[in-house]
Amino acid sequence: MFMMRQSYVSRGGDSSQRDGLYTTKISLAPGIRRGGASEGHSEGHSGGFDFMESYTDTEFSYQKHSTRTIIALIIAIVIVAAILGGVLFSMYVFNESSNIEASIPDSTGNVTLTPQQSLDKASDWLILQRDSNYGWTNTPQSLIGLRFGKPEWFLKDQTQSALSIKQMEIEIYEYIRQTEGQGGELEEDGVTFTDIPIPFGKLATYINARAATCQEPGGFDPYNMLKSVERDMKNYSGESDIDDNYYYFSLGLLALCNSNAKIPVELIEMMKSAQLPNGGYVHGLDATSMVVVALSCLSRGKKQKTDPEETIDNATNFIMRHLRDDGSFGSALNTANVVQALLANGMDPDSDIIDNALMSIVDKQKSDRSFGSTVTTAMILPALAKKSYIDIKRSIECEALPTQSDDGLIDVKITLASDIADANITELTFEVRVMAESNLYDVLHKLKDQHPDEIVEYKDYYGDWGHSIWSINNHEIVKTGTHQKFWVVQLEQDTVTSLSINDVVPSDGDRITLLYTSVTLQQQ
Repeated sequence: MFMMRQSYVSRGGDSSQRDGLYTTKISLAPGIRRGGASEGHSEGHSGGFDFMESYTDTEFSYQKHSTRTIIALIIAIVIVAAILGGVLFSMYVFNESSNIEASIPDSTGNVTLTPQQSLDKASDWLILQRDSNYGWTNTPQSLIGLRFGKPEWFLKDQTQSALSIKQMEIEIYEYIRQTEGQGGELEEDGVTFTDIPIPFGKLATYINARAATCQEPGGFDPYNMLKSVERDMKNYSGESDIDDNYYYFSLGLLALCNSNAKIPVELIEMMKSAQLPNGGYVHGLDATSMVVVALSCLSRGKKQKTDPEETIDNATNFIMRHLRDDGSFGSALNTANVVQALLANGMDPDSDIIDNALMSIVDKQKSDRSFGSTVTTAMILPALAKKSYIDIKRSIECEALPTQSDDGLIDVKITLASDIADANITELTFEVRVMAESNLYDVLHKLKDQHPDEIVEYKDYYGDWGHSIWSINNHEIVKTGTHQKFWVVQLEQDTVTSLSINDVVPSDGDRITLLYTSVTLQQQ
């Protein structure tokens, strides 16, 4: 007979700790002697067994088993942790990749941009094409395109877009100044206004751009851009030229629609009556597409006295007959105009027709990520964004846009002078007309534009503190030697300012002196 109990065995003995392991201790019961049988039962147990050896073997076996169990448990924990880590990492990658639009390999294995990627790159390219006045060849068209292609560029902290919007305003004022006295005073629907005698298609583009950038689209008293467009459209003979055709007639209707202006019924009737028997319009696919966009803007607004739906349906059928096997409707610009028309008429933006059309546009994008000219690129951007010109009215949010005050024009007097005897600068004063809130940088560029006979040359440069004047009429900064020359800006009371010309914002009637002066440095 034997009894078993557990004890905590150590290296120091059987009754204390040994390696921190529990082991089994075997004790002899009364009447059992080591190495033999019990005293009363010696027979049948010859030789017996050594319980000391049995105790040692039992302790070692139990320790070995416990160690293996712990190792196995550790390995199991590591494996489970690795599996869980892999699952969590996969979930993270999947979640992140769901926000990334992957590029698409074409039939040759080359990677093609997605429409969204194409839109982003074309928008970035267009921004880089601005001229020194922050405008483009067609500033309003570029602003409309970017309003759809890169809306974040128009947030309040983006001063670059504010400069381009201001340049558009200055361009409008330049048109007004150049045609001053040519338009005459007119009256339309009881409203007296001064006409702006420029082609209605160009004027309509400015109105749509002002609406897209959250400016007051009507114009500046006594000029009324909306009334000027409306009047010119009513007088349109139907003949097509580069400035006046049914493409631009459609832009005029869109200008009125996007400005929430009342649409004269006769303009809608003129559009309907101009439709050809095949459903199209003179100037083909582009004009027909823009007609659909314009009439869709009207049909989605207030109930009209004349219903344009049949005209829209016939024009859409004409458009769809031009669908090609590659998903396009002709050139990239043709296809972009068609996409606008189909979207404006209610086609699902995720339909196969739209997707295939957009991919055909992407295929025609050039290596520099443009679509050729700045104008063409700007006109394609809305389609790549799956928008149309009716979205100027419907979906553009104005709260976050930088807005221009409508204070009109101001006059600033600029005087050129010098205190250098041999500079040969005759003191002259010029009046420069600019938009309110223009800075001196804008004023000086307009100084050259408005007085080209007297200001034959002007240059500035960009330094650590902003722009500074480099040269006026070939009188340049001289930074070498001991006798250095430079231009300083004097404000009222002949106070010299240390501000850059970007930071000087004159008010109406202010006089600013540009003084060409010098300083002699002492030799060391």
